[in-house]
Amino acid sequence: MLEEKRSEQKKWNDFNIELLSRSFDNNVMSKNYSKVSGFGVMHVNPSFQQRIESFRGGMANKITNLESILERVDLIPESIAYEIENNNLAENKSNLDSVFIVHGHDEAAKSKVARFVEKLKLKAVILHEQPNQGQTIIEKFETNAAKVGFAIVLLTPDDISAPVNEPDSTTMRARQNVILELGYFCGVLGRSKVCVLYKSEVEIPSDYLGVIYTPLDDGDGWMLKLAKEMKESGLPVNLNDA
Repeated sequence: MLEEKRSEQKKWNDFNIELLSRSFDNNVMSKNYSKVSGFGVMHVNPSFQQRIESFRGGMANKITNLESILERVDLIPESIAYEIENNNLAENKSNLDSVFIVHGHDEAAKSKVARFVEKLKLKAVILHEQPNQGQTIIEKFETNAAKVGFAIVLLTPDDISAPVNEPDSTTMRARQNVILELGYFCGVLGRSKVCVLYKSEVEIPSDYLGVIYTPLDDGDGWMLKLAKEMKESGLPVNLNDA
């Protein structure tokens, strides 16, 4: 039943985007609406009730945005609308050279990947290095995540996990916040703009098998592979810099 509602939500969402595109002389409103998250609070391994709450939260986000447009529609002169459009274009251009790095406790891996991104003349966005600006952690994450055109997720063996009925069958896995942020970026950017770099001993999450996975090998073979993926996704990457 929930999947049926999600299908209906998608049709409703697509209709709203088309309606907004046709109702204004430019695509400012439809683009801003499209950027609104269709998810509420996300959980790792969510229960059915949590999935329902996330669905409702996403619907509430979209409805709030539509209500805001209705309240403001007569107050936005066309000249201001075009100015907003130009600002959005400038923001989209800046997104093309910004890469978010999701990481766990492996500081060496994080630093090495960040320096490589900068070597490609791109901006490496690491959350704890960004100013707080009075925001909560979630708000800070969403603000910075909205400013990037690509995400690199580092799966490093930071935690130990085991099935409840087989406590001795342990595996190494990434931090749960890393897995959560992986899912977030897959939803926001699309899987083609997310690359996972993983260490050989870490467990690969089965829910994200459609994502690009590249081993973080000691011989640094991952560097050229990553550079090619970023270039293919539209980032201004010169492979000679890799």
